[in-house]
Amino acid sequence: MNQDHNIDPLFVSSMQELKRGYGLSEESDRYFCLVCGYETEQGVIYAAPDGSGYRDAEKQMKEHIAAEHGSMFHYLLTLDKKRTGLSHLQRQLLLLFYEGVSDADVVRRTGAGSASTIRNHRFVLREKEKQARLFLALMELFQEKTGSETDRASKSKTAKGQHPGTVDGEDAPEASDGPLQQWPNKESKRKEIAGSLQRRFRHGTTYTEPEVNAILEQVWPDYAVLRRYMVEYGYLLRKDDGSAYWLPDESGMNGVDGVDVVNEPDTSKQRRKELIAAYEEKERTGGVFLLRNKRNGKIGIGSNPNIEGAINRIKFELSIGRHRDPSLQQDWNDGGEAGFEFEVLEKLNGREGSMQDVRKTLAGMEATWLEKLHPYGERGYNGSADNKQKI
Repeated sequence: MNQDHNIDPLFVSSMQELKRGYGLSEESDRYFCLVCGYETEQGVIYAAPDGSGYRDAEKQMKEHIAAEHGSMFHYLLTLDKKRTGLSHLQRQLLLLFYEGVSDADVVRRTGAGSASTIRNHRFVLREKEKQARLFLALMELFQEKTGSETDRASKSKTAKGQHPGTVDGEDAPEASDGPLQQWPNKESKRKEIAGSLQRRFRHGTTYTEPEVNAILEQVWPDYAVLRRYMVEYGYLLRKDDGSAYWLPDESGMNGVDGVDVVNEPDTSKQRRKELIAAYEEKERTGGVFLLRNKRNGKIGIGSNPNIEGAINRIKFELSIGRHRDPSLQQDWNDGGEAGFEFEVLEKLNGREGSMQDVRKTLAGMEATWLEKLHPYGERGYNGSADNKQKI
């Protein structure tokens, strides 16, 4: 499996994590939300917003998902066909089935023909589930087989004296001599680049993570990916807590400060941890956005650490008639998606600090725009100045 610095954590999470909506980083002892990246830290006690008591990190994460995303079932339904393979009608039907709506009411709400048509859709969805199970098993067997053969091929090349930074005698990319023009798709080329980056570091020198990042950022903007590839393939060693990095000793010893360090093997579990960590470091566009009804000029203002995801959620909720604001839902029903437009009002400048800090910053930015544009009452969809509501 190739590492992708644009990887979505939904695609590297276990089924259990997908169902509950969060994972646990074993390295940092933090729970992280698969939807927006919100984090809670084990050992920290969180106060309930309504002052009703206190909760631990996992309970806080569960409350966050319920408050911000409704449920993972509802969130996953907002994903488009490219990611789920489900048509718009199939997503509508799944939601209605999930809510226990009778077949007769499903027919009335969707205009899907007759009760027999709905029964046929149920059958198709069950068949789709069976196919998905078999395909998942096939892919896991495929990855186990190809992964073991890749390991054997790597050992064979090492035994023949071939340098791990070259492939079949080809010259390694000159990533150390200047910035990369593109990030290759082939795993072998990525490995070559990671090996060539050693020339940017000095033997016998210990580097901090910011120093490593500054060196690698000159090669490729997503320095976290380069750093992780170097560590994964043994071209750069580090302490377990990430406080120090150094090149392997030319004599073959991996120690620093008298401590011998051995990199973890490239197991599927380790790969998954690397992919999730790379996603966590990926820059996602957060900020304040505006929804505008082009027919009557009414507007709504919202903010989110992931603007694109928030807009997709709003569109889907409106498209299936399940948005929390009845007036916005009615206007959408009357004018359709073509009658509305979205605009980014202000982007978040950087993502420093915890997710709680990010959300506090966003709340302040949103308050400024609410005060400026006053999208209340007849003017907008944010309730009233005294009783604000989210869009």
